[in-house]
Amino acid sequence: MPANKISNLESAVFSSKEDAERFIDNTGVTRRHIVGNSGICTSDLCVAAAEKLIDALMWPKEDITCLIFVTQTPDYILPATSCIIQNRLGLSKDCFALDISLGCSGWTYGLSVITSLMSNGNFKRGLLLAGDTTSVTKSSKDKSTFPLFGDAGTATALEFDQKSPGLFFHTGTDGAGYEAIMVKDGGFRNFFSSDSLKDKEFEGGIVRNDLQSILNGPSVFTWHHQSPAKRE
Repeated sequence: MPANKISNLESAVFSSKEDAERFIDNTGVTRRHIVGNSGICTSDLCVAAAEKLIDALMWPKEDITCLIFVTQTPDYILPATSCIIQNRLGLSKDCFALDISLGCSGWTYGLSVITSLMSNGNFKRGLLLAGDTTSVTKSSKDKSTFPLFGDAGTATALEFDQKSPGLFFHTGTDGAGYEAIMVKDGGFRNFFSSDSLKDKEFEGGIVRNDLQSILNGPSVFTWHHQSPAKRE
């Protein structure tokens, strides 16, 4: 995690101390680690986590031949950040590398992908790196997003074992409510423009531009508390 910490009790995004206390009581989020303006990317955090884990396991780096990187805050639109990480870690050029763009479900999906790839024994050792620096996509004037999200990078090491019973997953997708959590501009559906940088006020305490995250909290909360049958 980045060293920089912010206390929600002292955050200027809230109109009063009572407002901040109410938020903390409802969410349990008292403080967050964020990268701020340091220039640190998710890849930097994940590389640090990976180096620490590899050293602890005493794995020769040439033995790691599978690398999955899960994030919604990559270094660039292209190339894939997993390829950059392979080079930074000094892994073999025979290493399989793949980016996955997912948020809340990302680590679980990443685990399902890397274990499937490794299950036939072609890859003996692999790394699953997952994290985000989502604070950089949040408006400091938006109390619906800014106090909720911190930044971190993780590393998980996996090793093929012929005698293992394997891992089994139930995964699903429902993209119907995609507009509830999104960054509207900056991709290929809505290109960046000067208008993307203009702040807009949506309601009291929610001011952001179109390069910053939208979070429709009530819609997300309602979806999470529906049964799978009702979602369908």
